[in-house]
Amino acid sequence: MSPRPADLEVAAGGTAATAVRFASALRRAGLPADLDAVIGFTRALAILDTLSEDDVRTAGAVFFVRRPGERARYDAAFEAFWLDRHRDDLGPDTHSAGEAGAPQPPADGADGGPTSAEPSVSFGGDDDVARDTPDGDASGLEPEAIASAMAYSAAEALRTRSFEAMTPDELRDAARLVDEMRPRLRRRRTRRYRLQQSGSALAPRAMMRRSLATAGDPLTWIWRRRRTRPRPIVAICDISGSMEQHSRFALRFVHAMTRMDVRTETFVFGTRLTRITPHLRHRDADRALREIASSVHDWAGGTQIGAALHVFNRRWARRVLRSSAIVIIVSDGWDRGEPATVTAEMELLRRRCHRIVWLNPLAGTVGYEPRTAGMAAALPFLDDFLPIGSVESLEELGALLGRERNERPQARLRPRPSRLGAVLA
Repeated sequence: MSPRPADLEVAAGGTAATAVRFASALRRAGLPADLDAVIGFTRALAILDTLSEDDVRTAGAVFFVRRPGERARYDAAFEAFWLDRHRDDLGPDTHSAGEAGAPQPPADGADGGPTSAEPSVSFGGDDDVARDTPDGDASGLEPEAIASAMAYSAAEALRTRSFEAMTPDELRDAARLVDEMRPRLRRRRTRRYRLQQSGSALAPRAMMRRSLATAGDPLTWIWRRRRTRPRPIVAICDISGSMEQHSRFALRFVHAMTRMDVRTETFVFGTRLTRITPHLRHRDADRALREIASSVHDWAGGTQIGAALHVFNRRWARRVLRSSAIVIIVSDGWDRGEPATVTAEMELLRRRCHRIVWLNPLAGTVGYEPRTAGMAAALPFLDDFLPIGSVESLEELGALLGRERNERPQARLRPRPSRLGAVLA
């Protein structure tokens, strides 16, 4: 085995470009290397001008290795990129005055040092950047600009790619993007007040209570203003075979909202309705989904939308649903039950909530028309009909909830027949 260099030196100005190329090599080896990891690794390399091999290897492992089984592949990719390939590319005259500006080894007996001192290797110089661009032209871009563009393009492609077209590694990276979402819902004024030291409206009862300590003289002025909080969210997700992957990401989105001071209630249904709100209180989304999969017995089975909504309206609506709530239903509309049941239950649900948002993976398909019986029966009672098939679609849902207006949307309900008219008839 050939001797290894003692230090891995990254030339000034080439740190970002070197980190991007190393990340590309890791992705070819099947390891995750997203934008955050590349930026973090770049900053780690910039801490010192010269890093030892162990420092570079450890810094890369911190950002690019996320599971114990990935360490062996990481070490192999590290050897190929940082040591073997560059040693072969530089050739026997590596440490002469070369193109990359490598430092010169000391001459024999210079400074009293040993003549067999191990040299260091230089990576990521300006010529290195030019070799990786078409026709050897860097197009006048700085290495940092090249790194940002390449990393942003990879993240952007992952955001817009369909869940069904992703590889297992891409699904894992997409799940991480959803977990890091911080949906900021629009806050509405409640009926409760909060006391404060200044404001525009006095709190007379609090002032009178405080004045009892000063013989009835209101020496301290107390003000009040209305409390604000986001609207509560009720999510009802279809976990049938055709919706399993999409519902997993929808549940991750709801899990992200629970960390943003949003009151959430979550249900899943296939052939029956199951409340899973307690499971989503875990901070780890992966653990929460594992517990849900083990506790729900109709996962990836059939679909009965009308029956599930019937159970929700009769058993759970009075306990968890408020008139100010936003209901999010995730389903493709395929239903084995009667469409009339869906119509009746959606009409009742529409009266009890502020807004209904339906997420359908087919809604983003060009030329799609909701012709399935279940979807057609529910469509007249929806306020928003949106696609769910990518990370970008979930970001659009968060943006919609963030700009949702306080006033109640106009209800689109069928006119109910008059009881007096029925009696007279």
